[in-house]
Amino acid sequence: MIKIKPHRSRKPATRRSAPRHWKQRRLNLRNNRRKPAFRPSFRSPSAQLQNPVPIPFPATSMPNAQQQVPAAVSLYDIMRFPVIDWQFRWQRPQQMSEQFAQQGHRVFYVAPEMIGLGKEDASKEEICRHVKVKNIDRNIWLVTLCANQRLNLYQDQMDHWDIQYLNWSVQHVREKFGISQLVSIVDLPFWTPLVTAMDQHQIVYDCMDHHAGFSTNDKSMLQLEERLLRVAGLVVTSSQHLFDWAAKFNPSTVLIRNAADTAHFSKRTEEFLPELDSIHQPIIGYYGAISDWFDIELIELLANSRPDWTFVLIGHTFGCDTSGIEGLSNVLLLGEKPYHELPSYLHRFRVAFIPFKQNELTQATNPVKLYEYLAAGKPVVSTSLPEVRTVAQHLVTVADTPAQYEAAIEAALIDSHQSIIEQRQQFAQLNNWDQRYEELHHAILRHLYPKVSVVLVVHNSWAHTQQCLHRLLQPGHYPNLEVIVVDNASSDQTSSSLRSLNHPLIKVMTSAENLGFAAGNTLGCVQSTGDYIILLNNDTIVPDGSWISRLLRPFQEDDRLGMTGPMSNHVGNDQALDHFVGDAVQGAHPRWLNEFYEFYRRRYRYTDLLGFFCVAIRRSVWERVGALDPAYGLGMFEDDDYCERVRNAGYRLAIVEDAFVYHHGSVTIKKLKDHVYHALWNKNKAYYEQKWNKTWRLPKGPDSMFHMVDRPEDIASRVDQSGKKVVLVLGLTVWETNSRRWQHIVKGLSENEDLLVIVHTHIYHGNLIVGTRKIGPRLFFTNRIDLFSEVGFDQVVYCGSTDHHPYIRSDRYWADSLCYHEQQLNGLIACNDKLQVLDRMSVSQTVRHICSSIFETSEMAVD
Repeated sequence: MIKIKPHRSRKPATRRSAPRHWKQRRLNLRNNRRKPAFRPSFRSPSAQLQNPVPIPFPATSMPNAQQQVPAAVSLYDIMRFPVIDWQFRWQRPQQMSEQFAQQGHRVFYVAPEMIGLGKEDASKEEICRHVKVKNIDRNIWLVTLCANQRLNLYQDQMDHWDIQYLNWSVQHVREKFGISQLVSIVDLPFWTPLVTAMDQHQIVYDCMDHHAGFSTNDKSMLQLEERLLRVAGLVVTSSQHLFDWAAKFNPSTVLIRNAADTAHFSKRTEEFLPELDSIHQPIIGYYGAISDWFDIELIELLANSRPDWTFVLIGHTFGCDTSGIEGLSNVLLLGEKPYHELPSYLHRFRVAFIPFKQNELTQATNPVKLYEYLAAGKPVVSTSLPEVRTVAQHLVTVADTPAQYEAAIEAALIDSHQSIIEQRQQFAQLNNWDQRYEELHHAILRHLYPKVSVVLVVHNSWAHTQQCLHRLLQPGHYPNLEVIVVDNASSDQTSSSLRSLNHPLIKVMTSAENLGFAAGNTLGCVQSTGDYIILLNNDTIVPDGSWISRLLRPFQEDDRLGMTGPMSNHVGNDQALDHFVGDAVQGAHPRWLNEFYEFYRRRYRYTDLLGFFCVAIRRSVWERVGALDPAYGLGMFEDDDYCERVRNAGYRLAIVEDAFVYHHGSVTIKKLKDHVYHALWNKNKAYYEQKWNKTWRLPKGPDSMFHMVDRPEDIASRVDQSGKKVVLVLGLTVWETNSRRWQHIVKGLSENEDLLVIVHTHIYHGNLIVGTRKIGPRLFFTNRIDLFSEVGFDQVVYCGSTDHHPYIRSDRYWADSLCYHEQQLNGLIACNDKLQVLDRMSVSQTVRHICSSIFETSEMAVD
């Protein structure tokens, strides 16, 4: 079990390696060849389709599997939110962190002690300046986060500002290191408010202890734990007792017990130990925490009964009354010892024991020391704990009374058969931290990163295909991925270029004739092995590595969801953005994309139609609904058709609003001659209408209330129909990359679900605003303030603009004093006798004041 009592000063003596071992340890790690990352497949290579549309495939060929290129494998990063300091007693958190690091994952171990700024409403830039990141080993960094107050993990709870500052701190680390695929391993429920506020990461709760059994934990900690159990994508438990309990809250619960660093503990050392040098009688030894669950009365009875034995206890004794044994000459309390010295002490023990009390806490404990004792080949006597009986009953003697303990120890002292020692060490070899890493990595992929098959159908246009593949497999891509490229009889350099690819994640299939979009995708899908299939056009540019996780997230929230699609700059339905910033070379502008993610965080909406330039499909849906209809030939209308089939099968479709994929736009199909294109359009449209007995209708445009609306009276009508309070912000003409105060105010106002926020500005991330453009769910930018002359605003907020707009109608006007010089502010007041000044407020205070003013006024009007 792992527990540190609050306000306990601790020596850093238990660090993993003493200074004299550090240099050799680093050298060993550098020379240690990383094992191939474990990448299981959770499905057979070919899936049988239910009621598939028959397709007469021509001859196709698949090149032999390409040589593996380990560098191409993408590994997720780990951020550990721990229960103990890195330098404290070396147990499961540090052992597993080191295993991940040795396998190539980057590990960011968060320090339990945070920097308390003691200041509310600080800026993100100020918070980031206080964050500390220190490289302490290969692929391991120690991270010190910044909070508002100095927080004690066992006594305090995070407030709003703590969560905000800690979240900003984590964002800073992610930006600094380019962390895209993040797994947050949480060891203590204290961290729950932070990890649930973080975006785009996978939460793993490593449940190592029964927290209700600790006297220092109050009800709030237990409430946080229940919340953490429910929201975690994966719960890992260290004992059967914890597994049975946690599985009631979360079906994605696995049992991964503790283990030993067998190489460390099996090696006998001859290190000089002055405390034990003069002892010639048998040593009965223990190391670990000595707290309220440790049976100190048992030690006193045994020591008094057997003065011919010496009892050596290593570890802190906080929380344990040791007064009864402190006067006994055959009991040594040695305090905490460095991890690298423990084998030396352990090999001096004649018998190692685990004298725990039997209570709710210890019934759930899987002792790390059990595996370490056995790795040294030592006989072990233990209280009758469930985990001890389950995992090593044949190797451990259990005892529940002082008499049983004494008899068991006496028998163990004469048990020195080499075959028994080898059995113990063989057991430990099968229960080492390497193996536990493999188990956890397997579970992370299965539960958090289900395998995804991206199917890419290509016909010529190698430049676009190359660009697409390059971005698809950029560093930080989805960790459990396969890419199936179907070459539809390309006649340019595409075929030869694909044959020369040397990438472990790409499988190339070549067709002797152009099968068309539907049949080509079906060929790729039949060969796919993923739990999810993504059909992706080769004329797309995917953004950062989060796009797949964003598309998959809604599937976890809605069991009836069959397909999802992203937003895009170029698509013929309401997936189209009203305003986009980027270009054909890089796709989305990074700064714009970050704000897009921020504004639309975790949002999705249901729809009747998804564009198949990029669509994610559950495999179970594909197997039930069947393949795309090949009757549509080269392409067009097969996506409309498949959406109809999926909906008729009882599934929903969703547009993921915080996912984006750049689309050049029908690069292949538009190369057809005009008469051929129109003939294909008319033929497929007629086939669709006949098949579904309905008239095809032009899909919806961008999901914006002001789309194609340019008359003041129509603008006002749309505002009234929204039923929301409306605020006009008059800021500067340029929305800058580095956020200024007025931009923070806009973002704060836009977070209110009941507000419609209109911002008068001209340039957004370097792009002109033309007309009125949707920037966020309830946020609109306009360069035409005259279009809103018929709108009765609930509030008008001056945040940098010095222009007077006489046609703006509102009963209340505010000016943020910190956005103006005194002369500018006086000029505004002179032009508007209704203007009130928000004097030197923080951003959050300004936002709260404006919102409360709006809704208080509304309530007064109702009264």
